[in-house]
Amino acid sequence: MDNGLKERVESLERRMILAALRRSDGIQSRAAKALGISERVLRYKIKKYRLQIKTKLLEHDIIVGHFINSDKTAG
Repeated sequence: MDNGLKERVESLERRMILAALRRSDGIQSRAAKALGISERVLRYKIKKYRLQIKTKLLEHDIIVGHFINSDKTAG
């Protein structure tokens, strides 16, 4: 099925945002600057497209949470 212009533009925008976030290690201010948009607009688009951003801090929180939960079950 042929997508309309709106769907194609949104798809391209989503891919560009994800690529910029990957290149910036999830740092939104850097990604916004690379894309030439404000941080506020970037946050809006992340929410609009329901993008999941994995950052080094998030990875740290997951690892720490795993150890905290395993300590609770061991005791």
